[in-house]
Amino acid sequence: MTIATLLAASPAVAQTSISATQFDSFVASDPAFGDIAWHIDNVNAEAKGPLVVWLPGSGAYPHFQNFSDGSRGRSFPPELLAYRDRAHFMLIDKPGMPFVAEMQFDEENGRPLPLDNPIYRAGLARDTLISRTVLAISAARVALGDKIDRVVVIGGSEGAQYVFAVAGLAHADKAVGWGGLALPQYYDFILDQRLRAERGEISRAEAQAAVEDIFADIQAIQADPLSLERRFIGETNRRWSGFGSHAVVDDMLALDIPLLLVQGGDDPKAPIINTDFAMVAFLSRGRTNLDYWVYPDADHGFRSADPDNPGKKISIAGAIWSRVWDWVMA
Repeated sequence: MTIATLLAASPAVAQTSISATQFDSFVASDPAFGDIAWHIDNVNAEAKGPLVVWLPGSGAYPHFQNFSDGSRGRSFPPELLAYRDRAHFMLIDKPGMPFVAEMQFDEENGRPLPLDNPIYRAGLARDTLISRTVLAISAARVALGDKIDRVVVIGGSEGAQYVFAVAGLAHADKAVGWGGLALPQYYDFILDQRLRAERGEISRAEAQAAVEDIFADIQAIQADPLSLERRFIGETNRRWSGFGSHAVVDDMLALDIPLLLVQGGDDPKAPIINTDFAMVAFLSRGRTNLDYWVYPDADHGFRSADPDNPGKKISIAGAIWSRVWDWVMA
């Protein structure tokens, strides 16, 4: 698969021609966290509307990625930013990451090569990302003033694991997570082994042995939680000690604002069995401020089987993000 094919936007989205030049850049300086670069789209910049803050998924990637063949990648859903003429969309750089960069592509793995560096690794901690995001939102509130009529925080994948914590600290009006979790991320690895046994791919004894290995890995991480040298599944102990052990549902239950979870039923990166627990937690407590939308056949990228091409997938992201936008504005 070529880079252009892999990263191409859907025809409807491609027409919007979202580019880095359509954002104005700012810096919030903090004694503890240094300079935090944040960006607001400048399409219809003087209009009054919601501040929509996007928290991206995992990886050392800039928001805009340019490749040698002319193709481009993005860290945000372009289908959502199609509504940028009706809102102020905010992107916040990860530690050590530029806003836009020339990238290389790993053909073997089918994805861009990350811009890994010591600043990124040192800053890749759950509490650090939360604090940086809250500081940037506070700066945006001051800069935009009465142009903001509400604040909505939206996180995807890794971003969904701290979006609700950000929403609480930033006093957001609504929060959305997609492709995220309810229980600690470590639990995903255990679920995977148990389900493999139930499907007959491995024996239950093999699954138990694998689960015991995961328990040992967790114990090793917690024994050296701030290490930037020791890694688990490619990420440092510093990253895992915050993200791996935290139950996102606790952040959600602490909020009384409208919340939305959007999940694909065919998402191997964020198993829906984990996310289902959030709705159980809210219903069992008589809570009514969580909406939970499940697309049974959608994967992590909001793609589902193409009925006209067996074995192929098509994006349904446009329809999903349109529905999310209606929820945001309701």
